[in-house]
Amino acid sequence: MSFSLDDFHRRTGTRFRLFVQSPLLAGFEEPETIWVSSPAGSLGPGPSDARMYAVQPVGKRPYDDETLPPFPGARRALPRPDRHGHFDHIAPDDPSFPAVHMFGAVRRVLDVWETYLGGPIHWHFNVTHRRLELIAHVPWDNAHFGWGFMEFGEGKDDSGVQQPFSLNFDVLAHEAGHGIVFSIVGIPTPETLTVSYRGFHESASDCVAMLSALHFDTFDDHVLDACKGNLYVSSEMSRIGELSRTRQIRHAANALTLSDVISLDTPPLKATGKQVHRLGQPHTGAIFDILAEFYLDRLVAQRLVTAELAQRMRDCARSETLCDGDADCLADAYDNDRAAFRAALCDARDMLGLRLAEAWRRLDPHHFTFGKELAMVLKVDREMSGARHGGMIRDCYAWRGIATDDAGVAKAYHIV
Repeated sequence: MSFSLDDFHRRTGTRFRLFVQSPLLAGFEEPETIWVSSPAGSLGPGPSDARMYAVQPVGKRPYDDETLPPFPGARRALPRPDRHGHFDHIAPDDPSFPAVHMFGAVRRVLDVWETYLGGPIHWHFNVTHRRLELIAHVPWDNAHFGWGFMEFGEGKDDSGVQQPFSLNFDVLAHEAGHGIVFSIVGIPTPETLTVSYRGFHESASDCVAMLSALHFDTFDDHVLDACKGNLYVSSEMSRIGELSRTRQIRHAANALTLSDVISLDTPPLKATGKQVHRLGQPHTGAIFDILAEFYLDRLVAQRLVTAELAQRMRDCARSETLCDGDADCLADAYDNDRAAFRAALCDARDMLGLRLAEAWRRLDPHHFTFGKELAMVLKVDREMSGARHGGMIRDCYAWRGIATDDAGVAKAYHIV
């Protein structure tokens, strides 16, 4: 059921080298060669194409409310493709590598979600800007997606050394996720904006990053090796935007509910950035739980584990601890057929990605609630697989305090 982007594009696409996770993390120190959908020879210097372009400004400050692309100032020379049209000849120590890496990562994320959507994603800002401007470095401890641009700064690692966010695939994919969500869900008016929409936007962007990372075979293998087949154990997959061996921006496998975050009645412009990010975490947790459920379903269907072991894994999910006997049984099953476990994870990835992409495409951004999003996910799932997964999806949202009434409005419960 799952698909491989590299297999799709290997024959005709353009090669890039991408860090699958932060190069500070063990096992991810070297970039991986991948293929994107852009036909070899179709990309110009920068890289650039008809939809986005990378630039390397000199002395630029971050964009703000008063400034918009294109950047008018001095720029460094643009990296060029090799004679076959590829960009994998640019070495990681080349000053142009961050710009090339940024373009390749964003194109990879678009390939993932355009495959799920079954067609191209048209930028929401194309009424004024035809192309997305990509800037890999500005002097700033942050990264953001704005009207017609993405730009990235740098942050300190555990040793206090500044590390560029443009080499962190999760951060790149999260910011690209904002552009994808704006483009397929839409933008509410000031009168119809809700704080739930702001929280959903952060959560959906995290989900874009999580599922996009799972389209690297080396990443999938690393995650499964580390957790011995048990997704409920903390791993790189659930640590979104991992900045170092000890720090990440957010945790997908979290235990937050709506009772742990700000009120959904909070005026949308009164909520701080930290509050909005935290507001999205219960939703992200629900989505992660659904991914884990799809994965367990595939393991049982392929007879890789018994239904009884899968249920005990669910029961132990909150503590992230299986009894020694069950953990050994799962580890043995994984070691006996690692390829089958990876196939189950990829199947779960695509089952979830297809449902989210279609549900988000149908959402109305005006007066958004988490309950309306849940209702749409359930509707899409019914169309794809009947009633088989509906109860599970409801339960994953309900544990986080999200449910629907007849109007599709979210209700928050205190979960003990």
